[in-house]
Amino acid sequence: MKALLLVDVQNDFVSGTLGSEWARKTAPRIIEYAKECRSKGFSIYATMDTHKDATYGSSLEGQKLPTKHCIEGSEGWRIVDGLVKDENGDVIVPQGHIIQKRTFGSLDMLGRFGHDFGNADTNLGGCKEKLEEIRICGFCTSICVISNALILRAFYPNVKITIVENLCGDINDESHSAALTVAKNCHIDIVSIQQ
Repeated sequence: MKALLLVDVQNDFVSGTLGSEWARKTAPRIIEYAKECRSKGFSIYATMDTHKDATYGSSLEGQKLPTKHCIEGSEGWRIVDGLVKDENGDVIVPQGHIIQKRTFGSLDMLGRFGHDFGNADTNLGGCKEKLEEIRICGFCTSICVISNALILRAFYPNVKITIVENLCGDINDESHSAALTVAKNCHIDIVSIQQ
């Protein structure tokens, strides 16, 4: 099995409270890449940064990043148009492959890949199919992308993990580059794709 993990490709990171011109230009490229991976037989997964309006301000994240974002049920929380269904109405990210997370990284995604926590060092745990490769793209490289990549590396030490660097974005180039250096040091491949 090959998997593509789309990290937090949600409206607030593209056009909402934490959006940027770069993200608005990149989101359509992420959608096209997801379609391409789907056509090659990849299983497509997506994480969703998920916060509660009533508690965000009192959380550590809310204190360090006081910009409310990805409030559950809001328009900014939703995955960008085109990733849930494409222009033909075909599903890109199946409902069971959407992983809501309340912090930067998600342990819940491991269960989606079929991980058996009792056999972490066997590479595949209880997967029905052999997990060969995980590709990752999304937002933000130095926070949620790297957090999830490192969780995956810890539990899948012998699976090829690749970050698609030009389909990831961050608050600045320095943070983006620093996260990619950490990923390389942890034997995560870094690639750029041309579209």
